[in-house]
Amino acid sequence: MVDVKDKGGTVVVTIQPACPPPLKINHDIRSPLDPEWTIVENDIPESPSTPRPTDEDRYGFMVKPGEDVLNYDPKLDVKKTREREQKWLKMTSNWKDWMDNKRPRVKERCRKGIPDSLRGRVWMLLSGADELLKEHKGEFDELVARPDNDVVIHVIDKDLGRTFPSHVLFAKKGSQGQEDLRLVLKAYAMYNEKTGYCQAMAPVAATLLMHMPAEHAFWCLVQICEQYLPGYYSPGLHAFQIDALILKDLISKYLPVIGHFLDSKLPPTSPNEINRGLDPVLYCTEWFMSMYSRSLPWPTVLRIWDMFFFEGVKVLFKVGLAILNIAFNKPKDREECIGFFEVTQILRNLPLSVTHEDILIPEVIRFPIHNRELHKEHIQQADYHFSEERARIMEMQARRVQARKSFSTLSEATSEGP
Repeated sequence: MVDVKDKGGTVVVTIQPACPPPLKINHDIRSPLDPEWTIVENDIPESPSTPRPTDEDRYGFMVKPGEDVLNYDPKLDVKKTREREQKWLKMTSNWKDWMDNKRPRVKERCRKGIPDSLRGRVWMLLSGADELLKEHKGEFDELVARPDNDVVIHVIDKDLGRTFPSHVLFAKKGSQGQEDLRLVLKAYAMYNEKTGYCQAMAPVAATLLMHMPAEHAFWCLVQICEQYLPGYYSPGLHAFQIDALILKDLISKYLPVIGHFLDSKLPPTSPNEINRGLDPVLYCTEWFMSMYSRSLPWPTVLRIWDMFFFEGVKVLFKVGLAILNIAFNKPKDREECIGFFEVTQILRNLPLSVTHEDILIPEVIRFPIHNRELHKEHIQQADYHFSEERARIMEMQARRVQARKSFSTLSEATSEGP
């Protein structure tokens, strides 16, 4: 467990013995939307000092003693955890009323974090995937039963071993976790043949599989790809590229000093070139495409996903701004980054003093970004992005026409002889 304290403006991070696992829910994993879930008394640890296996943390990641740094175990208050579970059980048993009449309270509780034992169930409800599951009974089985597309399956199979290899579900080749991941990714490639399979889908689908069965994970993935992040995984990644431009504008608006600092680290390569600065694509591709699942400690990732399923894509932007603000807010932090290489190294290897949930999440909540603002930015950047894209395509076509004319002229001259 990692304990973070603020002593006179200095963040102190210490590693302490881990706490017991969270409370378990007595349920059939094949029916996680059953409203009759109850807390089992015997599942409550007898003592906060109850030991747990040292070969994996409470999230299923394999760790060595003393090396539980990336996926640290936050302190667990058993009594408080049970109280929170009871609150969420009451909410989910009357979900429509809460979403219709008490949305601010649901939002507040999502920001505080969903209990581990109920996370998969709540993600399904928040995303609307539970409704798709009911409306399309049997479709997942039909999709996975279709003949394999050899090209797509080959790429998926190559990515299985690269996806969370330190997690018990996916560590062993041919494991049930890898097989479920293969089926979910294949099913989506069949479900949306225009988008097909994108490598960045794998960690997203795997994160879902850590909390729910394959069929539920599939419909949750559908909602992420079709509703939350439409176009992110399509060929060309145009939607993501637009969001990277939006992030750059938001940095200039909310973090002007840091924006200027980042711009100064990648000057123009020629006198006539406009200084566009450090392109966010260089560091936010993995952040956004994997929804931070490959970039941050696991407790922080789960808190971000809890907010994301309620608040939407704006959470990804707010997390990006929060990371930059914490990492480069102090003049000393900026002075230590001499150039482009140092900046990108920090952003790719963020310290726990930036990424710990108790530090990062309050900063995320602080940024007042609204969906209306993002919608306006999206329209502006889409117009700019696609007009620029059209200009490049037209220029390319003009060059090809000129090349064909030149080739034709050369061919005629050659055929006529000297």
